[in-house]
Amino acid sequence: MLNMLIDTDVILDFFFDRKPFADSAAEILSLCERKMVQGYVTPVIVSNVYYLLRQTANHEKVIDKLKKRF
Repeated sequence: MLNMLIDTDVILDFFFDRKPFADSAAEILSLCERKMVQGYVTPVIVSNVYYLLRQTANHEKVIDKLKKRF
C-alpha cells in the first residue's frame, strides 16, 4: 500500500472547497477512506488545520468536522 503525507493545503482545499484543487483533495481523502492508500498527518498539520478552521467556526463545530472526516 502506498503511504502518503497529507499536507495542510490538501485538507484546507477540501474543507474550504478551494478551486481548482478541491476535487483533487476530495479524491485523495477518498482514497484514504477506501484504504487504497495510507494517509498520514503530523501534529503540526493538525494544529494548523484546527487554527485555520477555527477562524470560521467555533471550537465544537471545528472538532466535529475533523472527527467526521478524520
